[in-house]
Order: sequence, then structure tokens, then C-alpha cells
Amino acid sequence: MIVAGAMILIVAGCHHKSVDDFLAEGDADMQATKLSDAEIAYQEAAKLAPNDPRVHIALGNLYVFEHKPGDAQIEFMKVLVIDPKNAATHVALGNLYSDQSQRGLAENQYRAAVALEPDRDSYHLDLGEVLRQENKTAEAEDQIRTAIGLNPKDAKAHLALANLLAVEPGRATEANAEFDEVRALDAKLMPAPAATTAASAPASTTASASGGALPQVKPLNKLFLLTKNSPVYLNPDPTSATIAQVRRKKYVHVTGIAGDYLQIKLKNGTVGFIPVAAAE
Repeated sequence: MIVAGAMILIVAGCHHKSVDDFLAEGDADMQATKLSDAEIAYQEAAKLAPNDPRVHIALGNLYVFEHKPGDAQIEFMKVLVIDPKNAATHVALGNLYSDQSQRGLAENQYRAAVALEPDRDSYHLDLGEVLRQENKTAEAEDQIRTAIGLNPKDAKAHLALANLLAVEPGRATEANAEFDEVRALDAKLMPAPAATTAASAPASTTASASGGALPQVKPLNKLFLLTKNSPVYLNPDPTSATIAQVRRKKYVHVTGIAGDYLQIKLKNGTVGFIPVAAAE
């Protein structure tokens, strides 16, 4: 009886990790920039549930951050085999192709996402941007205007339309109207006027374009998953130049924090700042 009781206690004390456990462990490792540990955790999740799209999405996002586009593509394609109607994964794959300048393949993925979720304004905007890069101007304008129709207060969509119109002959007035709309909706998206920066001293880490002191950068070394699309500023100051854009649902490497801004390092080595709210 004693032996049997001991066996029952041993069995009851055993705990096998679930897919959710491994995914949570991998997410925690990603936040702590323990990329090798995160990969191990996600791979263990994939062994337990190879047909769970979440594990392949997690691995795909990890490989994108590690600059392993081939591995990321394999994982995203696995998701689409399991769930061909996963619009967000079509967009993730499109973003991957776009980053590699494979615009035709990116266009196909964005079109698939738009067909699946035609009411998602960001998908139309992604498609419009890649069409613009392919010099399919009329189609690009149509997609961007569709995005604006779905979300009239999307400053980034108005900026995309303004930039497209600005290079079209005879459409400067329309472009300026869109730039005015961007200023009204989100002035931070507009770079500081050239006259302001030309008269000022060379850029430093202590003064903003408007003349005020910039917050000190405190070192940090973490990964954050973006919750919003965001411009990347040269300094932790919305009046400084916009040097890039980052997309939601992508991990960024945060190297510091300065007031209400995170200092991030992009894949190409560029260092800039995004609002903390973009990663909340």
C-alpha cells in the first residue's frame, strides 16, 4: 500500500508542458532578447502541435527579426497551408517579400489579404504602397483612396497619397491638400521645415530641432512587439526628421529609452526613436 501510494504521488507530481506553456516561454525569451532560447521553446511547441498556426507564426516572426528571410518564409508558408484564409499571414509574407524587393510576390500576398478582408484599411495601404513601387500609379492611388475611405483619419494613408500625387505632373494642388490633411491629423509625420534645420547648429544629442533639450537616453536591451505602425524619428522629438517607418506586429530591438521615446536599431543598422505608445 505504501509503494502504491508513493507511485500515485509521483505521477501526480509530473507536469508536462503544453503548447501554450512553450509559446509563453518563447515570448518571454523574446522580450529578454534570449533568441536561441526562444527558438528552442517555439520549436518544442511545434513538435507538440505541428498543425497549430500560432507556433509557425511565432517562429516566422523570430526568423524575421534574426534576418533569416528564408526560414521565415518557410514558417509563414506552413501557416498558409494549414489556414489559407489567414489574412494577417499573407500580409506578413508580403512584408517579407517587400523587404527583399520582390515586389511582384509581395503584391500577390497583399492582394490575397485584401480579398480575404476587404474592410481592413491597412491591407489596402500595403497593397497601394507596393503598387506605387512597381509604378502602377493608377492602381496604387485607387488602393490608397480605398484605405482613406475605410479610415478617413488615417494620417499615414493621407501621407502616402500626398507623396504619390506630389510626383504626378499637374497634381501639386491635390498633393498639398493631402499634406495639409496630414498636418491636421498627425503633424509628427511631417518632417521639420528645411529652413528650421538649416539655421540651427549641427544635430546633437542634447538639443531638439525646436531648440529645447532632448531627454537623456538610458541604455536598454530588449525586444518589443509593435502594436502600432509608427514613424522613426532621428531624435526623441516629433519635430525631428522622419527617417523610416516601422510596422505593427514586428519585433524591434530597443537599445534605449528617452522620456516617452524608445531608441531602436533597424535591420539596416539605422538608429532612431519611436513613441513608447507604439510598443504598448
